Amino acid sequence: MKSTANLAAFFCPGRKFLLMTKLTGLLIFGSFLQVSAGAFAQDKIKELHAENTSVKEVFKLIENSSNYRFFYNENFTDLNKTVTIDVKDKKINDILKLLINSTNVTYRVLENNLVVITPINTAQVKVTGYVTDAVTKEPLPGVTVAVEGTTIGAVTDATGKYTITAPSESSVLVFSFIGYTPQKLVVGSRQEINVKLDGDTKKLEEVVVMGYTTTTTKNLTGAAQAVSGAKLKDVTAGSMDKMLQGKVSGVFVGNSSGDPAAAPAIRIRGNGTLTAGNSPLVVVDGIIGGLPNPSDIESVTILKDAAATTLYGARAANGVMVITTKRGKAGKTQVNFRTNVGTAHLNTGHFHLMNGTELYDLQTAAGAKLDPSLRNINTNWQKLAFQNASNQNYELSTSGGNEKTKFYLGGNYYKEDGILKGTGVERFSARLNLDHNITDKFRVTFNVAGTQTSDKDNSNGSLYQYYTNLPWDKAYNAQGKPVNPLTADNWYGRDMTNFLYDQQYNYTKNKRQSLEALVKLEYDITKWLTFSTTNRAQYYHFNQESNGDVRTSAGSDDRGNLYNYYQDTSSYISSNLLRARYTINKKHNLDGLVGAEFQQTHLNDINAKGKGIIQGVSVLDGTSAPMSIGGSKVDRAFNSYFVQANYNYAYKYYFTSSFRRDGSSKFGANQQYGNFYAFGASWAISEENFIKQIKAITNLKLRASYGTTGNAEIGDYSAIGAYAINTQYNGFPAAYQSIYNVPNLSWEKAYNTNIGIDLGLFNRINLTLELYQKDNKDLLFNVPLPGTAGYSYISQNIGSVRNKGIEINLSTDNLVGAFKWSTDFNIGFNKNKVTELYGGKDQIIDPISGYFVLRQGQDMRSFYMRKWAGVDPSNGDPLWEKLITDADGKVTGKTTTNNYNDASLQIVGTATPKFFGGMRNTFSYKNFQLSAFLAFVSGNQVYNNTRELMDNDGAYYTYNMMELDNGWSRWQKPGDNATHPLFKIKGNKNSHKPSSRFLEDGSYLRLRNVNLSYTLPKAWLDRVHIGNARISIGGDNLWTLTKFSGLDPEVDDRGINSIKYPSSTKWFAGLEINF
Repeated sequence: MKSTANLAAFFCPGRKFLLMTKLTGLLIFGSFLQVSAGAFAQDKIKELHAENTSVKEVFKLIENSSNYRFFYNENFTDLNKTVTIDVKDKKINDILKLLINSTNVTYRVLENNLVVITPINTAQVKVTGYVTDAVTKEPLPGVTVAVEGTTIGAVTDATGKYTITAPSESSVLVFSFIGYTPQKLVVGSRQEINVKLDGDTKKLEEVVVMGYTTTTTKNLTGAAQAVSGAKLKDVTAGSMDKMLQGKVSGVFVGNSSGDPAAAPAIRIRGNGTLTAGNSPLVVVDGIIGGLPNPSDIESVTILKDAAATTLYGARAANGVMVITTKRGKAGKTQVNFRTNVGTAHLNTGHFHLMNGTELYDLQTAAGAKLDPSLRNINTNWQKLAFQNASNQNYELSTSGGNEKTKFYLGGNYYKEDGILKGTGVERFSARLNLDHNITDKFRVTFNVAGTQTSDKDNSNGSLYQYYTNLPWDKAYNAQGKPVNPLTADNWYGRDMTNFLYDQQYNYTKNKRQSLEALVKLEYDITKWLTFSTTNRAQYYHFNQESNGDVRTSAGSDDRGNLYNYYQDTSSYISSNLLRARYTINKKHNLDGLVGAEFQQTHLNDINAKGKGIIQGVSVLDGTSAPMSIGGSKVDRAFNSYFVQANYNYAYKYYFTSSFRRDGSSKFGANQQYGNFYAFGASWAISEENFIKQIKAITNLKLRASYGTTGNAEIGDYSAIGAYAINTQYNGFPAAYQSIYNVPNLSWEKAYNTNIGIDLGLFNRINLTLELYQKDNKDLLFNVPLPGTAGYSYISQNIGSVRNKGIEINLSTDNLVGAFKWSTDFNIGFNKNKVTELYGGKDQIIDPISGYFVLRQGQDMRSFYMRKWAGVDPSNGDPLWEKLITDADGKVTGKTTTNNYNDASLQIVGTATPKFFGGMRNTFSYKNFQLSAFLAFVSGNQVYNNTRELMDNDGAYYTYNMMELDNGWSRWQKPGDNATHPLFKIKGNKNSHKPSSRFLEDGSYLRLRNVNLSYTLPKAWLDRVHIGNARISIGGDNLWTLTKFSGLDPEVDDRGINSIKYPSSTKWFAGLEINF
């Protein structure tokens, strides 16, 4: 207790214990002797000044300036509150009211100028409830529950339950847990308060959204990896799939084109099919389908093995990408604005074309008779085709809400001009996500999103012409206008095209519009049983318009032409789930679900082309005659039923199993349904007592899984006998059977085995190791038929492919403290092999490109062509390898030949990388942050198809030629050991034809992104009422280390570089503001 000298004199001086025992008597006695408020209210203090001083200390100042003394309990924590006060001639009564404002104490003035401070007399409230993860709905044991401003507290048990007694209804409960955002709630009159904690954004990677379910890395039995939306957006790409490159082990992202509108190829754990789709399934907000705007993405989770993907059954053989969009959180409304603008320019790599002088000297040395004046003409088609392009991105969003209703509203404008003139993309998008708790048990979610994308390709062949046009052909005439090669006096190039001229008149425009709406209803039947139904409708429209003007080569033969294409697609999907979660004796934790899903898709398209059109007219009615007309209608449906059961004992031993039955309209009548299953288990070794004693180990877990998934990405009518009705007989409409009926055509199936290890050390090092084998069987292939069959092919299940490999993810906090340095590293090794082909065949040559062969025991991306043996030093002839075989076809030796047709076809390499991955280093000091991201691919080969045209040894002498790369040389005289044959007008013995001569090492190490940011000091921002602001500068594709001779070594999984639109180097500046 606190007392003054006067109070001690009143009660036997020096006897403090007596003072404490008689406090009750003092208050009773004082109630009779209490002075009227009038006298106290009139007393003033001449001057009182205190800055950031506790209420207790201010009491002392008042005692020193007046005749009043204060009596209170030292445990009143409200009196530790700091205040600032500066008054003159102020009544003591008014001063005290200021001091105890917003506290739980009051005061009474007794005789002898004694002021007694007492607590406000309010009834205590006993509160109980459960704390769960807001995303996974799992209970959170160990959450601290405290009454703000007191020492009263409690901790949740294994089921997430807590009980606490609050001093009053005005008490504030604070819920806090490592890795989660703290939450404060006023008790009020409630006796039960259930809380859902949101994960800290810094810990998003620990939450694994599996689509139908959500869990954490702690509870995971399968192979899955999450990436936050913030980490995706460190590059200036316009789509999520491009942003994913190098950030997830085992996920290959190959950009076959640098066109801003082009989509990359994504492969998870290798290629597993011959003709069906290789792309992963996309799931958005728990339901199949969609691809949201990158600015709306909260996180992306890649599901790799059967334990993680089997719930998606027939469409999960290539893995699953689960995307979660942003949602509102309870609390103050937040407004976020983000923008970045920048420029892009061509990076030529090792590739350079000859100028007019170099090409003249090369051809005249080979005997060409050319006008000497050509030697001084040097049109740089590269500078004419490419430009320094601009890109800009603007994002504006607002989010917030309360315990009942939360919202997120976002809009985005993105525009990127291509470095190739006449190309580019522009996108507008908007999204609204609402969450509303109708009651404590009944919840509704509503999402609506729309996007409009416009892209153009008005290049008019400029990419091809950049490679092929001769430097001797002038792009502009004397008047500065583009030359029309069709009417020019002199045009030396073979193709008679000038894209600068065509771009004035011809165009291709594409427009895509999409709209989707989702409604989810969720009801808690009991505390452990929940039913939900999620329903989404989507509409997609695409139209293309292309014009070939009569004044150009594209339209001169038709007197001008116009092409229109329209496609409308609508789809509906309903996903219905019954989820259960129950704990027995705080040790046995069970959860699971039963679900049914139904999906229908309708597609309708039409196309038409007319000729004979007036200049400037852009409607088909303006054409004088039809050239072609076509269209189609497609209906497809999926029915699915699935179940999953999970069990863990004391959060140490985990077991999971799942089963799905899918039905699809795509397959034969006898095989329309397929069954898929998976089993998984994990052991949290670090939860064992014998490991807990090792302080260095913060996490150690062993995982294993096995199961099956399927692939349904084939044509809609591949199994059904279909008739084409686009023909005539004697002037009447007629039909013929175009697709053979295959009633037993079935699903492709993937059999997945996975073993994983998770290791955490010192709370600073996290390592994940995955070993996997994926066997894809019953692969779909279009088997060629004899000409007498009436069909060119028949779809059959004919083969098997195996992928096996290792994936490593390593995250480290290298330095902590004022200067921080962290590293994220991932690498994936994959080996691919064909294990079976139809009919016992040993090999099948790829009928499309002719560059690949499918052979048992070999990689399915094996290049199959003649093997280059170099140049004959005696005469400069090209040489290829010829295999010598015996009567049984066994290879007994090899020799060389200068006859292309005599050379032997053989496997000469593979497009599959031996390994690929990425590494990010992040450095931060005070308000500065610097990050650098490297992406790498190694061990693959790229067929540089461009060199067939540009490195042709004179076969295409009316095309330009590429300069010889470093270390290359051309044969000129006997005895030369050269890399290139003798240059001859019209070619040197087919040296330009497909062979391993043009097969190059596709390995590269690329500085994918560098970003430097600065967060403005809070003191500055407070003055203008801004919560947070950050400025940044950076660049993409800044440096590449490679041996590849072309513009860009990055290709898709087929490994072919053919007149490629190269990736660009980008520089940008950004600003992000939060209100």
